[in-house]
Amino acid sequence: MTTQIAIRLDARELAALDNEVTEGRAASRSDAVRRSIARLQRSQRYRRDEAALRAATQRGESVYPDLDGLLDPPHPPLD
Repeated sequence: MTTQIAIRLDARELAALDNEVTEGRAASRSDAVRRSIARLQRSQRYRRDEAALRAATQRGESVYPDLDGLLDPPHPPLD
């Protein structure tokens, strides 16, 4: 289900939106807005994930326990 909304854009913002369509990165203005919202949502999710990883690291927790062994690989003999 979709909901139609009305927004106000200045000339510069509208030109940027139209440029996305002209350059073929979006099928329509609506598509360009949806893609921008999706990028915003990804960015928000990445910031939340980064904050959670930083907090775990500060607590001394292993963030990727399956990769911990890679930090101390065995050293081959040098002779």
